[in-house]
Amino acid sequence: MNETPHTDSKSDMPWPTSDQRPPVPATSMLPGSEKAPTAAVNLLNHAVQRAHDAVDHMADRAAPIARQVGECASAASDVVHAKAAQLGATRDEWAEGLRATVRCNPLVAVAAAVALGVVIARVIRTAR
Repeated sequence: MNETPHTDSKSDMPWPTSDQRPPVPATSMLPGSEKAPTAAVNLLNHAVQRAHDAVDHMADRAAPIARQVGECASAASDVVHAKAAQLGATRDEWAEGLRATVRCNPLVAVAAAVALGVVIARVIRTAR
């Protein structure tokens, strides 16, 4: 487990796969120890190798899904930015149209503002 996995330049995966990582050694003897591994150590080594294989298998299956989710998120971000730009342009058009209307009819604009103020004041008074 203290081994550093080597990466293959052909793979675009950010983690090594089972093909790229060397298998877990069959023995786990300490350096200088002449004692052969016991059945428990062999069983543990087998379990560790199976766990590595299972993680590699899950990572191999999850990589395309993660890539697809990233692509969908990028596409959604592009759509949101395009809609925001479109709404900004619409807002600017409406503001310019309103400015032109007020410039052409300033008395009507003031009368409309006063009428709107009266309506808002009545709504606020009745809400209390």
